[in-house]
Amino acid sequence: MKKYLCIFILIIVAVLSACGSSDNSNVKDALEKIKKDGVIKVGIEGAYPPFNFYNSKNELEGFDVDITNEIGKRMGLNVEFVATPWDSIIGGLLSKKYEIIISSMAITEDRKKKVDFTEPYYYTGAQLFTKSNSNIKNVETDVKGKKIGVTTGTTFTDEVIRLGGEPVLYKSDLLSFQDMMNGRIDGTITDKAVGGNIILENGYDAIPVGNVLYDETAGITVNKNQEGLVNEINKHIKDMVKDGTYDEISKKWFGRSVYK
Repeated sequence: MKKYLCIFILIIVAVLSACGSSDNSNVKDALEKIKKDGVIKVGIEGAYPPFNFYNSKNELEGFDVDITNEIGKRMGLNVEFVATPWDSIIGGLLSKKYEIIISSMAITEDRKKKVDFTEPYYYTGAQLFTKSNSNIKNVETDVKGKKIGVTTGTTFTDEVIRLGGEPVLYKSDLLSFQDMMNGRIDGTITDKAVGGNIILENGYDAIPVGNVLYDETAGITVNKNQEGLVNEINKHIKDMVKDGTYDEISKKWFGRSVYK
């Protein structure tokens, strides 16, 4: 009986060891697998102009898209975008529907508990926008008690709460701006470049209020323990900055560099 028990225990140990080594191998060899397949799958929202959005021809474009394609080109890979709603985009990465996220995701300590980031690939800030005739003139004092729109899952919700406002959640910034212009909410907080683009594209009579509320850095998001992939992407971003390609892409969408 003891003989069979020992054999059984050895089998269980072997199976558990195999499973553990398989998981470690998958993590360790993520970059190798991507290069072997010749394709990198990229999670992207597709509803955040001018960073990423679908144009009138239903083609995905924007700053994030151009940066992604350039990184893919330098890695010798085809890029496959996987459009995913913002509130489930990290979940898609964790379930390995794609290898990375390039979708203007702010680097935060809370997110770093679940995923890893590359070094920042652009620098920006949070901005409050209102209708031009709004009575919100001072961000620190006039937001209290007001309804302020924010996109679900963003860092902007906490800022509304800090200012004493009531966060109203939306699937996208465009929906938030539409409700603001229709008088359903008092203002909206989003990325300063995104808000400016929405106002310009839609001809809204809206303005930014005051300076940026806080600075943000956006990173390319990967699963935990993929140092090889992170290091390679960081290298290509630095090379793009150094050789001027980054500035070309940035100026195309913003008229200036958004890198530092």
